[in-house]
Amino acid sequence: MGKNVTITCFTIALCLIIFAGCATTKSTSPDVLVDNQQIITAVNEAALRSDCDTLFITCIDYRYAAANQDFINETLKLKDNYDHISIPGSIYNFINPETRDLVFSKFALSVSLHLINRVVVISHKDCGAYGGSVSFGSELSEYETICSDLRKARALLIEKYPTLEVTLFLESLQQDGDTVKVNFEKIL
Repeated sequence: MGKNVTITCFTIALCLIIFAGCATTKSTSPDVLVDNQQIITAVNEAALRSDCDTLFITCIDYRYAAANQDFINETLKLKDNYDHISIPGSIYNFINPETRDLVFSKFALSVSLHLINRVVVISHKDCGAYGGSVSFGSELSEYETICSDLRKARALLIEKYPTLEVTLFLESLQQDGDTVKVNFEKIL
Protein backbone atom coordinates (compact mmCIF):
# COMPACT_ATOMS: atom_id res chain seq x y z
CA MET A 1 0.00 0.00 0.00
CA GLY A 2 2.88 2.36 0.77
CA LYS A 3 4.21 1.92 -2.75
CA ASN A 4 0.80 2.82 -4.28
CA VAL A 5 0.55 5.97 -2.12
CA THR A 6 4.04 7.03 -3.19
CA ILE A 7 3.21 6.51 -6.88
CA THR A 8 -0.08 8.40 -6.50
CA CYS A 9 1.60 11.32 -4.69
CA PHE A 10 4.37 11.42 -7.29
CA THR A 11 1.83 11.43 -10.15
CA ILE A 12 -0.20 14.26 -8.53
CA ALA A 13 2.95 16.31 -7.88
CA LEU A 14 4.13 15.81 -11.47
CA CYS A 15 0.74 16.87 -12.85
CA LEU A 16 0.75 20.00 -10.68
CA ILE A 17 4.25 20.93 -11.83
CA ILE A 18 3.35 20.44 -15.49
CA PHE A 19 0.08 22.38 -15.10
CA ALA A 20 1.81 25.24 -13.26
CA GLY A 21 4.52 25.37 -15.92
CA CYS A 22 1.99 25.45 -18.76
CA ALA A 23 -0.14 28.08 -17.05
CA THR A 24 2.74 30.49 -16.47
CA THR A 25 4.68 30.03 -19.70
CA LYS A 26 4.03 32.79 -22.23
CA SER A 27 4.08 31.63 -25.82
CA THR A 28 6.61 33.10 -28.21
CA SER A 29 4.38 32.07 -31.12
CA PRO A 30 3.05 34.89 -33.27
CA ASP A 31 -0.33 33.12 -33.35
CA VAL A 32 -2.89 35.86 -32.71
CA LEU A 33 -5.14 33.54 -30.74
CA VAL A 34 -2.46 32.41 -28.27
CA ASP A 35 -2.12 35.74 -26.51
CA ASN A 36 -5.64 36.96 -27.30
CA GLN A 37 -4.34 39.65 -29.62
CA GLN A 38 -6.42 41.51 -32.16
CA ILE A 39 -5.23 42.70 -35.50
CA ILE A 40 -7.09 45.41 -37.32
CA THR A 41 -6.48 46.32 -40.95
CA ALA A 42 -8.00 49.04 -43.06
CA VAL A 43 -10.50 48.15 -45.77
CA ASN A 44 -10.60 50.00 -49.06
CA GLU A 45 -13.95 51.76 -49.47
CA ALA A 46 -14.37 50.11 -52.89
CA ALA A 47 -14.52 46.75 -51.10
CA LEU A 48 -17.52 47.76 -49.01
CA ARG A 49 -20.10 47.36 -51.78
CA SER A 50 -22.27 44.23 -51.86
CA ASP A 51 -21.27 42.96 -55.30
CA CYS A 52 -18.16 42.26 -57.33
CA ASP A 53 -17.51 41.52 -60.96
CA THR A 54 -15.31 38.46 -60.99
CA LEU A 55 -14.89 35.10 -59.33
CA PHE A 56 -11.49 33.39 -59.42
CA ILE A 57 -11.14 29.66 -59.05
CA THR A 58 -7.61 28.48 -58.28
CA CYS A 59 -5.79 25.55 -56.72
CA ILE A 60 -4.57 25.79 -53.14
CA ASP A 61 -0.96 25.05 -54.14
CA TYR A 62 1.25 27.33 -52.03
CA ARG A 63 3.78 27.69 -54.85
CA TYR A 64 1.29 29.80 -56.79
CA ALA A 65 -0.68 31.61 -54.06
CA ALA A 66 1.28 34.88 -53.92
CA ALA A 67 1.67 35.04 -57.72
CA ASN A 68 -2.09 34.48 -58.13
CA GLN A 69 -2.86 37.41 -55.83
CA ASP A 70 -0.38 39.67 -57.64
CA PHE A 71 -1.78 38.59 -61.01
CA ILE A 72 -5.36 39.28 -59.93
CA ASN A 73 -4.66 42.56 -58.11
CA GLU A 74 -1.93 44.11 -60.24
CA THR A 75 -1.99 42.57 -63.73
CA LEU A 76 -5.77 42.24 -64.10
CA LYS A 77 -6.41 45.36 -61.92
CA LEU A 78 -9.23 43.71 -59.96
CA LYS A 79 -8.18 44.53 -56.41
CA ASP A 80 -11.24 44.70 -54.13
CA ASN A 81 -13.51 43.54 -56.96
CA TYR A 82 -13.45 39.74 -56.89
CA ASP A 83 -14.33 36.62 -54.96
CA HIS A 84 -11.76 33.83 -54.76
CA ILE A 85 -12.39 30.12 -54.36
CA SER A 86 -9.25 28.09 -53.81
CA ILE A 87 -9.60 24.32 -53.71
CA PRO A 88 -7.17 21.44 -54.13
CA GLY A 89 -6.82 20.57 -57.80
CA SER A 90 -9.21 23.34 -58.84
CA ILE A 91 -9.94 22.34 -62.41
CA TYR A 92 -9.59 18.62 -61.75
CA ASN A 93 -12.37 18.84 -59.16
CA PHE A 94 -14.50 20.93 -61.49
CA ILE A 95 -14.60 18.33 -64.24
CA ASN A 96 -14.70 15.30 -61.95
CA PRO A 97 -18.38 14.23 -61.63
CA GLU A 98 -17.76 13.03 -58.05
CA THR A 99 -16.60 16.46 -56.80
CA ARG A 100 -18.26 18.82 -59.30
CA ASP A 101 -21.37 19.46 -57.17
CA LEU A 102 -19.28 20.68 -54.24
CA VAL A 103 -17.42 23.16 -56.45
CA PHE A 104 -20.65 24.33 -58.09
CA SER A 105 -22.32 24.85 -54.70
CA LYS A 106 -19.57 27.27 -53.65
CA PHE A 107 -19.63 28.86 -57.06
CA ALA A 108 -23.42 29.34 -57.04
CA LEU A 109 -23.28 31.14 -53.71
CA SER A 110 -20.80 33.67 -55.05
CA VAL A 111 -22.79 34.21 -58.25
CA SER A 112 -26.07 34.79 -56.44
CA LEU A 113 -24.78 36.88 -53.54
CA HIS A 114 -22.27 39.05 -55.36
CA LEU A 115 -23.77 39.24 -58.86
CA ILE A 116 -20.71 37.75 -60.57
CA ASN A 117 -20.59 38.24 -64.34
CA ARG A 118 -17.13 36.84 -65.06
CA VAL A 119 -15.26 33.75 -63.91
CA VAL A 120 -11.52 33.28 -64.22
CA VAL A 121 -10.23 29.74 -63.80
CA ILE A 122 -6.52 29.33 -63.16
CA SER A 123 -5.02 25.86 -63.31
CA HIS A 124 -1.36 24.95 -63.07
CA LYS A 125 1.17 22.40 -64.21
CA ASP A 126 2.52 19.81 -61.78
CA CYS A 127 -0.81 19.69 -59.94
CA GLY A 128 -1.01 17.07 -57.20
CA ALA A 129 -4.65 16.30 -57.99
CA TYR A 130 -3.50 14.88 -61.32
CA GLY A 131 -0.57 13.10 -59.68
CA GLY A 132 1.97 15.77 -60.63
CA SER A 133 3.75 16.25 -63.92
CA VAL A 134 5.26 12.75 -63.86
CA SER A 135 1.83 11.13 -64.22
CA PHE A 136 1.42 12.50 -67.75
CA GLY A 137 4.51 10.97 -69.33
CA SER A 138 5.43 14.13 -71.24
CA GLU A 139 5.15 17.91 -70.99
CA LEU A 140 3.00 17.95 -74.12
CA SER A 141 0.56 15.41 -72.69
CA GLU A 142 0.29 17.40 -69.45
CA TYR A 143 -0.29 20.65 -71.35
CA GLU A 144 -2.93 19.13 -73.64
CA THR A 145 -4.77 17.40 -70.78
CA ILE A 146 -4.94 20.46 -68.54
CA CYS A 147 -5.94 22.76 -71.43
CA SER A 148 -8.66 20.29 -72.42
CA ASP A 149 -9.89 20.14 -68.82
CA LEU A 150 -9.93 23.95 -68.62
CA ARG A 151 -12.09 24.06 -71.75
CA LYS A 152 -14.42 21.39 -70.33
CA ALA A 153 -14.79 23.49 -67.17
CA ARG A 154 -15.65 26.56 -69.27
CA ALA A 155 -18.31 24.55 -71.12
CA LEU A 156 -19.80 23.33 -67.82
CA LEU A 157 -19.89 26.87 -66.42
CA ILE A 158 -21.49 28.35 -69.53
CA GLU A 159 -24.00 25.50 -69.69
CA LYS A 160 -25.14 26.28 -66.15
CA TYR A 161 -24.73 30.10 -66.37
CA PRO A 162 -25.01 31.12 -70.05
CA THR A 163 -24.45 34.84 -69.43
CA LEU A 164 -21.08 34.43 -67.72
CA GLU A 165 -17.81 35.36 -69.37
CA VAL A 166 -15.28 32.60 -68.62
CA THR A 167 -11.55 33.22 -68.95
CA LEU A 168 -8.96 30.46 -68.57
CA PHE A 169 -5.29 30.54 -67.58
CA LEU A 170 -2.63 27.88 -67.20
CA GLU A 171 0.25 28.76 -64.93
CA SER A 172 3.64 27.15 -64.62
CA LEU A 173 6.87 27.67 -62.74
CA GLN A 174 9.76 28.90 -64.87
CA GLN A 175 13.41 29.33 -63.98
CA ASP A 176 14.72 32.82 -64.78
CA GLY A 177 18.40 32.85 -63.81
CA ASP A 178 18.49 32.35 -60.05
CA THR A 179 14.80 33.21 -59.69
CA VAL A 180 11.73 31.05 -60.16
CA LYS A 181 8.79 32.92 -61.67
CA VAL A 182 5.19 32.03 -62.40
CA ASN A 183 4.12 32.25 -66.03
CA PHE A 184 0.42 32.80 -66.81
CA GLU A 185 -0.78 31.65 -70.23
CA LYS A 186 -4.28 32.54 -71.43
CA ILE A 187 -6.03 29.49 -72.85
CA LEU A 188 -8.53 30.07 -75.64
